[in-house]
Amino acid sequence: MLEFWFDPKVSIFRKLMIFIVITIVTALLYWMEPLKPDVILMYLGTGIIFLICRYCKIHFAVKNPTGLLYRLLVWIPIALLLALIFMHMQEGDILIAGAQGIGFMALAICLFSPLSLLNQNDLSNGPQ
Repeated sequence: MLEFWFDPKVSIFRKLMIFIVITIVTALLYWMEPLKPDVILMYLGTGIIFLICRYCKIHFAVKNPTGLLYRLLVWIPIALLLALIFMHMQEGDILIAGAQGIGFMALAICLFSPLSLLNQNDLSNGPQ
């Protein structure tokens, strides 16, 4: 999910263009059927948890990618995202709310990882 954002080979222009597209699509979905502010904050928090888990994967669990810790760090953000999406199932339609939530999560990931935009996260030599 959003690995292009963390890839130092992807140009800043391309990253900014994808960020703008995500912003426009999320804004259009919000205009169609707005989410409650607390739900938006939950999706933003899930984006931050994704970044924390990704950082922990890279720096603590990279030596054993088949280990339990690595797998756990992969599935925690996915489980949170699915739980938030299916939480809206009581209200009926989850398509717009789910897509909008994924958009807010992607925006949080992009906004709270500015070093990835500047290509300063080169991990080709491994974690330092």
